[in-house]
Amino acid sequence: MKSAKRVLWKGLLVVLLGVFLGVFIFAAYQLYYTFNGYRQATKKYDSLNEQFVSTQPEATPTPEVPEETPEVFTAPITIDFDGLKERNKEVAGWIYCPDTPISYPVVKGADNEYYLYHSFDGDLNQSGTIFMDTVCEVDLSQDNTILYGHHMNNRGMFASLEDYRQEGYYDAHPIFYYLTPDETYVLPIFSMFLTGGDSDVYAFNFATDDEYAKFLESMTARSNFNTGVEVSPDDHIMTLSTCAYDYDDARYVVLCKIVPIGEAGSILKPSAEKTAEETAESRAENTSGEGTPAQITMAE
Repeated sequence: MKSAKRVLWKGLLVVLLGVFLGVFIFAAYQLYYTFNGYRQATKKYDSLNEQFVSTQPEATPTPEVPEETPEVFTAPITIDFDGLKERNKEVAGWIYCPDTPISYPVVKGADNEYYLYHSFDGDLNQSGTIFMDTVCEVDLSQDNTILYGHHMNNRGMFASLEDYRQEGYYDAHPIFYYLTPDETYVLPIFSMFLTGGDSDVYAFNFATDDEYAKFLESMTARSNFNTGVEVSPDDHIMTLSTCAYDYDDARYVVLCKIVPIGEAGSILKPSAEKTAEETAESRAENTSGEGTPAQITMAE
């Protein structure tokens, strides 16, 4: 009897050891798969930046121009879209924020699923690609153009959008650039907040100017703080969206006004630039007593 029990216990220990070993191997594989995916994605997008992005001086006017000559501004980078299109014909643009990890090609696919888990070159990768919602037009002609990107643990893709929860980060990085084969745009940020995956922030067109004006007013009111950037129904906007982990199906969004770079003199002109302290003081003055951060609830 004792011998039988001993054999039974040994068998049970062998089974448990096998289970634990299997769990360990599976967990190790998952870690390897995740971090190898991060490494491969970083390598791919670093390579795209090296091959197709050229840096140039900060956006400044042409020097010593006569007063009657309009100032000419340029973006800090230029993109070889011909080369990019040879790699992926679905490229729509390039999103860039100076001195941050965000410098990526933007694609528009046939649906909103494929580029969640495929790289720019079409390889299966959990980092995916920054992509435009299929309801949007690549010429940015609708009221609200929506871009999606994963929140990667290695701070890749759109993970750094959540840094805009901190006012100091906004002060250091108040604008994005969006480049296309035909035009370069400056994207001054006018709102940023936590919301849900079914939020009305993902509305893209409005039937009337009045509806659009109410939407813009609502989006501005939800912002974590007042940036001082004004928007009206005459403007087009871009919403940058990534996952957040505050609650199930949470998202963090950054909303920007779309301004062709030729019309962005007041945004880019060095003499009009303010220090971070002056910018914060200006926002406080413009808040008019409504400076408490918007209270975003899970119901959104």
